[in-house]
Parts: sequence; C-alpha cells; structure tokens
Amino acid sequence: MVRILTDSIPQEPMSAYNPKEIEQKWYPYWESNGYFDTNIHSGKPPHVIMMPPPNVTGKLHMGHALQDTVQDVLTRMRRMQGFDALWMPGMDHAGIATQNVVERELKVNEGKSRHDLGREAFVERVWAWKEEYGGIILKQKRLLGDSCDWKRERFTLDEGYVHAVQTVFVKLYEAGLLYRGEYIVNWCPSDLTALSDEEVDNKEVDSNLWYVRYVLEIGDTLVIATQRPETIFGDMAIAVHPDDERYQHLVGKKARVPLTDRWIPIIADDYVKIEFGSGALKITPNHDKNDFEVAKRHDLAFRETLNPDATLNENTPYPGMDRFVAREQVAKDLEAAGLLEKTEPYKTMIPVSSRSKAVVEPRVSLQWFVKMTPLADAALEAWRAGKIRFYPKRWENDFERWMKGIRDWTISRQLWWGHRIPAWYWTDEQGNRDEARGFLVSVEQPEPNMVQDEDVLDTWFSSWLWPFATLGWPAQTPELQHYYPGAVLVSGYDILFFWISRMVMGGLFCMDDVPYRDIFITGIIRDKNGRKMSKSAGNGIDPMDLIDQYGADAVRYSLTVLCAQGQDIKLDPLKMEMGRNFANKIWNAFNVFGRFIESGKDYRDITKTDLSLADRWMLHRIAETVEAVDADMTQYRLNEALLKIYDLFWGDFCDWYLELIKPPYGRTMPEADVALAIEIYERLLRLLHPFMPFITEDLWWKLRPRKEGEALIMATWPKVAPADKEPEAARHFGLMQQMISGIRNIKAKMGIPPGKTVQVVVSIANNDENLLATLQAQNAYFRQLAKVENLTSGLGLAKPPASAAVVVEGHQVFVPLADLIDLEAERARLSKEIAQKEGFLKSVRGKLGNAGFVDRAPADVVERERQKERDASLELDKLRENLMGLA
Repeated sequence: MVRILTDSIPQEPMSAYNPKEIEQKWYPYWESNGYFDTNIHSGKPPHVIMMPPPNVTGKLHMGHALQDTVQDVLTRMRRMQGFDALWMPGMDHAGIATQNVVERELKVNEGKSRHDLGREAFVERVWAWKEEYGGIILKQKRLLGDSCDWKRERFTLDEGYVHAVQTVFVKLYEAGLLYRGEYIVNWCPSDLTALSDEEVDNKEVDSNLWYVRYVLEIGDTLVIATQRPETIFGDMAIAVHPDDERYQHLVGKKARVPLTDRWIPIIADDYVKIEFGSGALKITPNHDKNDFEVAKRHDLAFRETLNPDATLNENTPYPGMDRFVAREQVAKDLEAAGLLEKTEPYKTMIPVSSRSKAVVEPRVSLQWFVKMTPLADAALEAWRAGKIRFYPKRWENDFERWMKGIRDWTISRQLWWGHRIPAWYWTDEQGNRDEARGFLVSVEQPEPNMVQDEDVLDTWFSSWLWPFATLGWPAQTPELQHYYPGAVLVSGYDILFFWISRMVMGGLFCMDDVPYRDIFITGIIRDKNGRKMSKSAGNGIDPMDLIDQYGADAVRYSLTVLCAQGQDIKLDPLKMEMGRNFANKIWNAFNVFGRFIESGKDYRDITKTDLSLADRWMLHRIAETVEAVDADMTQYRLNEALLKIYDLFWGDFCDWYLELIKPPYGRTMPEADVALAIEIYERLLRLLHPFMPFITEDLWWKLRPRKEGEALIMATWPKVAPADKEPEAARHFGLMQQMISGIRNIKAKMGIPPGKTVQVVVSIANNDENLLATLQAQNAYFRQLAKVENLTSGLGLAKPPASAAVVVEGHQVFVPLADLIDLEAERARLSKEIAQKEGFLKSVRGKLGNAGFVDRAPADVVERERQKERDASLELDKLRENLMGLA
C-alpha cells in the first residue's frame, strides 16, 4: 500500500506544476489502496461500464484516449456519488490481427509459415507472443488515468470466456438460428478467410467497362459490358430483362463463352437493368452476390474460376495467373480474337478488407451463419420500448435502418487463432471427415472418433458476449446478477454495427435483457484538416507523446472540451495547450491562499460566520454550477459540463473571488478567510476531479491534514445545500461585476492607466434600494478591482459634466473625465473618427441603394454589405454618444 504524508503542506509558494511527477505518484497510490476495486457486497447501487476490449496487439491511439477519458470521467463521478462503479477492463484476442503479427514474425525471423509449424505449435507460439508483448495498451491506459477494476480484467480467450462462446453457439444452433451452408461470402485473398459484410469497406476507383461480344447459336453476337473480363470463364448464363423487347427472341437460346467452347443459356430475369450497358448481363454466380441469387432462382450450375489466393484456377486458360494481371491479358486476347467491341472509362466501387486492404472476392464457400432477422427484430422491439437510448439521438436512425436491412452473419473464419467452432464430424477409416454423416454441435467432444471443425469464429462473435460473459455467464454468478445490465456503453460510431448493435441482440438472446440502458456515441478523431487518422496517411498522433509533453490531465481536459456530443474532432496537437494552461491556473490559484495555510493545521473547526457578499456569491455560483453539471452529465454533455466548471474556476473563482480575498502585499489572510477558501477550493476540486484526477488529488492533500482513506478519489460529489443558494446576493454581485468591468473598459477606451484612481457616480434605477444599500456597503470592491477612489451612489442621480457612461441593466455608471484626460483632444479625436465612419457608411449605403448590385450580386455578398451597414451604424451611434458625453 502506498502511503501519502500530509506534513508537507507549504507555507511558501509551491514549485511550478510538474505533471509527470504528480502522475507517477498518484496512480500507484490509487491502485495499491484498492480505490478502483468494486464489491457486490458493498450495499451500493451498481454503475457499470464495459470497456470496449482493445485488440491484444493494439497500442493506445487517440480514439482510445477520447473514449477512455469519457468512460473514466463517468466512472469517477459515479464512484464519488456513492455507486459501486465498475469499469470492466479487458482485451480482445483479435483473431486476424494477432495471427498476422505472429505469422509475419515467423516468416521474418525463421523463414517459416504457420503450416510449417502445424496448428498446435503455431497456437502455442501465439500464446507466447501474447504473454510477452500483448497488453501494452493496458499499461498505457494507466498513464491516462483509467480507474478500472484491474482485478477483474478479462481476455476473450480466457477459459471461462471460451466456455461462454461455445455455449452461445450451441444455444443458437438449438434455437434454429445457426446453420452451415454453401453460400457466397466475402473472401479475403490476403488473409485467406471469409469476412462479414461489416468487415468490408467500399472504395471508389477508376476502372473500365469492357464491351465483350458473345457469339450466339443463331449466328449473331450479343454485346455485354463487364467490369471484370477475367471472370467470364465462370459465366453460367446471360440474363436479359423480361420486358426488354430487344432480346425477347433470344430467351431460351444459347451463347458461347468467349475464348472457350462452352455454351450457356440466355435467361430472362427482372434483376437486369435495361438501361445499363447493352441491357444484357453475364451471370457469374461464383463471383457476384447478385448473380449467385439469380443462379439459384434459375437452378444454374456453379463454376469456380479463382483459387483462394485470387489467382485463376484450372477452369480457365490462365491457371496460376493473378486476377489483375489476367484482367489485362484476357482483354488483349479478346481484342485479338475480335471479341472486344470497345473499352470505356468507368468509376466503380470495389469491396476492400477493412483490415488487410486487399480487394475482397465474392466466393461460394461452405461456412457457418447466424440467422440475424429474429435477433434484430427483438432488438428493435427493445429500442422501441425505450429500453435503450442513444446519445446523440440521431444514431437511432442508423440503428433502425441497419437492423431492418440486416443479413445473415458469416461467423466462420479460416484461421487458427481464436475460438474453435464447437461442431464435430465423424471420420472414416483413414481419419478424414465423413461429410456424408453430417455433424454434431456440442461444447464437449460427443464421441471419441469425431474431430472438431477446423475453422474458428469471427472475433466479433466472442466480443458480442462481452457484457455478460465477463461476469461469469452461462453460470448465474452473483456478479452477473449484480452488474448486469450495465449503465452506459461508450463507443465510436464506426463500430455501431460491428459490436454495439450485436451486443444488444446477444444480451436479449442470452440474458433476456439489453446489456446497457444508454449508448453514448462519440465522434471520430481526425487530423486538423479533417482527414481520418491512419498509418498509411502518416497523420496519426500518439497520445503517449501528448501525455509526455502536456500531462495526462491536460490531454483529458482538452479531449473532453473538444468532445461535443457525437461530432468528429479535428485535432491539432496545439489544442492540448488549453488543458495545460488550465492545469497551471488550477495549480497557481492554490498559491494565492495556500501560502497562508499553517502547516499541519486542520481548518475544519474554523467557521466564517459573517460571510461577505463575495463569499455568498461564490457559494451560490458553485451551487448553480453543480446543478447545471449534474444535468449535463445525465445527458452525457461532458464538454458542456466541463466548460461550466472551467468558467466557474477561472472566470469566477480566480478572476474575481481570489482577487477580492487576497490581502495586500506583506499582510496575512485572516484564518476565517483561509478556512472558507479551503472549503470553496475543495468543492472546486471535487467538481474537477473526474476530468483532471491527478492534479486535483495532489492539491487535495495540500489543503489540510488527512487520514488514509480520505483521498479525493473517494470523496463525495458536491451536493447543493439550500443555504448555499442566495440568488439576490448573486444578482447584486453580478451587477457589481458588470459595473466594475464597465469602469475598466472606460479607462481602457480613454487611455487612462489601469492603476490610476477615478471618481465614480452610480445612478440606481427603478428605486432599487436593496441594490443601493449593497453598493454603499461595498466601496472596497470598487476600490480594489477598479481603483475607484470615491464611489457615490444614489437613486436617479444626474450625470456629472464631461463624463463617460456605461449602462448596466438600466443602472448608469458615470466616470467624470475632466481631471483625467485632455477633453479638447479627445473631442477632436472622436469628431475625426465620426467623420470617417460617416463616410464609410455613406459608401456602403450607396452600394446597397444600387438595384443593379443588389439584384446581380450573390446573396452572401449582399448580406455581408448589409452586416457592414448594421455594424457601422451601431459604432457611429456609440461614437456620437461618447462625444456628447464630453460636452
């Protein structure tokens, strides 16, 4: 256990703020003292956030930094509010990503492939890599300040988690929601595995349309446009629209596949678009999802022409040739044979693996699928019943649209690292799978002579169980009963379909309840030019570099302020200076009163009984802000909440309250003022702690002696007491603030040095005698903050001659200028400026009076001129008013 000594409270100003020193001290203290731990027997209500498990191969990126900051802010706040706040950490085994990393290392270091090692040895190698290098990201999360219950950390290939994955596979199969079949799937020729639709991106490219002549058995030719001439060897039919009169006479006839002696039928199908190309379409069922459906409707045969690595196979004249090389070669051979009519440039969308970036091939393959429609219907019903809420609400539209158009999910992957599919096959005498006998689905091996399916499950098939598999499901553990469902999920919109929506379906299927009530969707962090960050673009920003340069609190502050709900963030690293500047302000603010704290003295027994107007205003402003922050946090408006705290701390506490309570140079602060300053500062630190935990914890221990367990992380969230709310005192102080600011502005405008004393007359409007009494009692505030030598206030006082004025909610504040400035020179300056402004205004109005300009100029140009007129008119009125004031 780390112990903190409290006998080092300073009487002299502290050294400069050093975030590294502070962060290295406090995180071990929190963790070793068990402040992140949760306890189902605590008697506290649960508040649960499931951390999106990062890939075991991953390192912290800016997206993690943003979402972790949000989750930690929510967790720390709920912990302070008395919740048993569980933030569940863990990692995903990341099937393809992890296997690729180890395969690359194996090839580079030993010149071997995974097949050289064999499955068992290769999987052992991956586990060894995971133990040595995996989990770097979890160490980095600690540097950001993540207050997870690390004792509960889970991994998606933990023994218990594997059992949960296998169990849900069996349950889905028994419910008729899981099947094995030969269908067309997305195939990655780089990773040699099937992919789900959500793992495929669409990319626009410049390509061509090749117009190919198909010789007809009746002696004519039919021209068909294709984007992929290399796939003609898989053509099984030519389709035309049944309403296309041009081709009705050809339906039922045959055509020859170019460059072959194979003949295929001409069929009619309303899938064909009459207006596209020639209106005739080649049907290649093994290489196009739509063609696959057409072939099934017409009972066509299937013909595979590509190998798994996307080279052409023996069913073509170009075996072993890469598909893109073959495309050019086929085009040349078609032209040489007189079968290529023309080629046209064509923009098209191609499917690309989101991980390998390889162009994905549609491929007919025997795979495992989940029937998604029944699961999606249940999720939609739960959403419509209000069981889940989206923040921002607009993401509901995307959720609903995807659920309504959902397709069956391809869950089998041709990998070795991951969850083996719990399906078992009988073997023949040679030990080979006997497909004719079928299979059994079971968590355990059903019979000794059965072998397990070679494929593994899609990584997302395990992570969609994260909210309950981490808590012990399928066993009904006390943790599961206490912590499920969670309170909120925080994630980016880029995995709304991959993970968020599937977890809703998985929770309803396995637990008969949604996995969380609220879904807070953050934006995506982009570079300062709005481009998505990526390794290939070279525009990524390492959050570890930012933490090293600015400190974790500064990074957390800046990311939270920039995190407007649901909006993408254009991140310039220089924006971290906002957080650093604020952290410095928090640190330096303590020095203003902290140097008057007596070492070892506890000021809790000292009460300031005669509160000043500034004291009452400050306490009211804190109470107001606490209520506003509570409301914002309930709606996940974290940036608005933090900006309110920022305004309270910097604008109210530092700029006004500290300026009023600090004693003149060389004098000490009364201990009652010190005691109240400590109390107020503590309330501010409590508000700030979830957002900036390190600096606030450090300053918390400098305020007074504390016992072990009195750490800020475990302190209570500020509550509003009725006595703290004094709206009338706050109104009066607010009017004084505006008056003092007005006096400062007059001095600046008239060139009067800020430190020069002035006389001030305040004319109170509306017979407000309460305000008058307040002002007459607060001359010291005006003297201290505006250098007012003499303040005269009264009801309806006349304006002194040659004075400048400012109006504050009807009350007039006058500053006589006769003894402060050269009145004649100021009148001359104002007169000259008025003449210049009148000339400018005349020019603008002349342009706006020209009908030709107004009618022909763009609307935005005309509006800019009108805005110039409005601004100049207001400025002119002000200048004339100032000149009259000097009469």
